Amino acid sequence: MDRREFLRQAALAAALVGVTVTVSSCGDDDPAAPSDGAGGVTGTATGGGHTHTGVISQAQLDAGVSVTITFSGSGHTHGLPLSDIEVMTIAQGTRLEKNFTDSHPHLYTFN
Repeated sequence: MDRREFLRQAALAAALVGVTVTVSSCGDDDPAAPSDGAGGVTGTATGGGHTHTGVISQAQLDAGVSVTITFSGSGHTHGLPLSDIEVMTIAQGTRLEKNFTDSHPHLYTFN
């Protein structure tokens, strides 16, 4: 089995398990939407009446290893850690939702 097939199977397994992350709210809604660049994926963090955005780059998706993504907007930032399996799930184009708290909770979503 090559790396690409492994990633496909790992993403399928992760999708069957179901992943959820939560982040709480803060301040008013003033998202600063970063670009997803060449093939990256933009995610959103919602909660508390405001939204943040963050990008996982194509290079990070290709690497398929754990990473922390910075989400910004509403005058502050959050760091969302993603596991190897979560990165592979996003790389395969499968929707990922994760609740995570970094100073306050948000629901992070990658489509």
